[in-house]
Amino acid sequence: MRKALFLDVTKTFESRFATGIQRVVRELVRRSAWIGELLDLDVDIVVATRSGYYRLDKDAVSDLVDPPRSPSAALVMQSSLTRIAKRVVQAIPPIYAFLQRRSVNRRMRVLTAGLEPITAKHETIVILIDSFGNGSPSVEAILRAKRAGASTIAIVYDAIPLEHPEMTPSTTAYPFRRAFNRLAVELDGLITISRSSADEIRRQDAVVRSGTPVTSFYLGRDIPIFGNAALAPSIPEIAWQGGPTFIMIGSIEPRKRHAAVLAAFDRLWDAGTVANLVMIGRIGWEIEDFVSQARSHPRYGTNLFLCHEVDDMELQYAMMRASATIIASKAEGFGLPIVESLALGVPVIASDIPIFREVAGDAGCFFPPDDLDEFARVIARFIESPDGYRVAARAFQWINWDDSARQFTDAVQSILAEVDVNHPDAGASAE
Repeated sequence: MRKALFLDVTKTFESRFATGIQRVVRELVRRSAWIGELLDLDVDIVVATRSGYYRLDKDAVSDLVDPPRSPSAALVMQSSLTRIAKRVVQAIPPIYAFLQRRSVNRRMRVLTAGLEPITAKHETIVILIDSFGNGSPSVEAILRAKRAGASTIAIVYDAIPLEHPEMTPSTTAYPFRRAFNRLAVELDGLITISRSSADEIRRQDAVVRSGTPVTSFYLGRDIPIFGNAALAPSIPEIAWQGGPTFIMIGSIEPRKRHAAVLAAFDRLWDAGTVANLVMIGRIGWEIEDFVSQARSHPRYGTNLFLCHEVDDMELQYAMMRASATIIASKAEGFGLPIVESLALGVPVIASDIPIFREVAGDAGCFFPPDDLDEFARVIARFIESPDGYRVAARAFQWINWDDSARQFTDAVQSILAEVDVNHPDAGASAE
């Protein structure tokens, strides 16, 4: 009988979000049977609660991979917490973390009704492939599994709350740091999604002290082609008219630097440049002033657009029509929009940070993150002579999601091999 592999997808199951991490989770779940074959393990897709793990049945897995577009009850309940509790106790992270845990536990009791409980045993391998912190019961669940003798691994998608806490809301940074320090000390290994992120994780004190192995894999870029008939009603047609259109993809929050990009475009518009700027992404934290500023901007609705409810089909259509994609973040774990845009032959203009250099390579056009004048000049040069940028984008090559899943499997095997060497009696090898 083969050993069991648990893939924990709690946050994606609970939130039904469609941001970067949840997209990765869904791609790995789509390939979970194949991952199990590569590792010679029987795979269960699980979610965590205070009382333990629950196995998702076929219908639940299907809903996870292809979620309904209507808001779930979980999202409605989460919205209530966000609107009320967060505003009241945001300045007191421990209290907010407690309220988050209680809220998540309440939702998970409802969402797991009717699902089958499942226990991690001595020879089980548990991998937390979802995000953690913000009240997730996954941390306690995987630590209990470790104490029961299971081999345990977690994906850490980025080190931003650790390396750049000023770019992260305190309500996120506090629970993430607390959870990370526990996982880094107690788990058998950590997996990141880039070499740059792996380097950042390895220099964290908890990892240095514990010697926990850290490895990485790359995300994939399988993009279904929907064709020009796949219209994007969330983005007005006028956004593609009158001049080149630049898009930004990702949640609208301070570290993505939407305000800086808009300031640079203001300079270009004031100088007579004809161009459109479309910002695509859900509203994030501490960004209300910018959103108000953008919506009251004199060019809003003619050259400037904010689009918050864009599905994958609309997003791809937007990328296919864009003149270029702008990624202005000062910190990221990977930068999936870079890969997806370049894979479509769409040029990328990105801030010059290590992870973007690692991912985009020679296909990217880079600007100093803190130099608005140079960024504006880069945009102006692109508008004047875009052909060279397009040639570079079309030459870009990247792995697909099947390749990514294989890299993920290799990363898991390398950690399990260290478990066998360091703890030969653990009995949790993937051999």
